[in-house]
Amino acid sequence: VILGAVSLSAFPEDGEFMKVAGDKILVDGSKRCYQIRKGHARRDMTEWTPYCGEFSNFYYVEGYQYTMFVEKYDPQADTIRVIKTVARDNSEEYFRLQKLREKQKAHKKKD
Repeated sequence: VILGAVSLSAFPEDGEFMKVAGDKILVDGSKRCYQIRKGHARRDMTEWTPYCGEFSNFYYVEGYQYTMFVEKYDPQADTIRVIKTVARDNSEEYFRLQKLREKQKAHKKKD
């Protein structure tokens, strides 16, 4: 489900695109944290990093990957301000890739 087309000229220069994964991860054995990465292109393969803070101006539903435009942020900050949610995706491709990543992680742990 795409919420809108991305027109780069419509966004201020002092922000950046980022993605939020469709599932949260367990950090320190007890905190459920978001997985985020910079960028907005599907081909962007930047590593997902945990983010245990909150978002302002954003409603998260687990199972959907989000692309959004945010104010520049410090990953250690308590809150990331979302300027605009650009897309929400629950495509089969996303879930296929998630399963593949899980298998790869499990395989690495065995080695």
